[in-house]
Amino acid sequence: MIDPADFLPGAWRVERELEDAGLGSGRFSGTAEFSPHGEGLRWEEEGRMTIGAYDGPARRSLRVMRDKDGWAVRFADGRPFHRLELRDGRASFTHPCGEDHYRGELVVTGPDAFAIEWTVRGPAKAQRLRARYERT
Repeated sequence: MIDPADFLPGAWRVERELEDAGLGSGRFSGTAEFSPHGEGLRWEEEGRMTIGAYDGPARRSLRVMRDKDGWAVRFADGRPFHRLELRDGRASFTHPCGEDHYRGELVVTGPDAFAIEWTVRGPAKAQRLRARYERT
């Protein structure tokens, strides 16, 4: 099992492809920083996103936190997002968002690289997101 506290800290380059049923294809290009924060890590991303009519700055903030069951990803305000157990270098996870359902997978592709893929289905969303992270 890979320990997120050992693997993730540092600066990463992020390239994300987005496919949205309503907005079409898009892209996010930027950076991610994983830094120590309490019992876990702060996960900050910022860069440029282009999708539909939008072309401009984008950012998000998450937390990767230790808990009694291992590791979990939370939104910046503390709400739960998904579990993160990197068994054999991969983790599968889900996240309900109202009536929409997110299904994701993180795969460690090397000592300084990982990929995340999300599929979102529901009455409000139909999306696919593929991201590649490479340590800088």
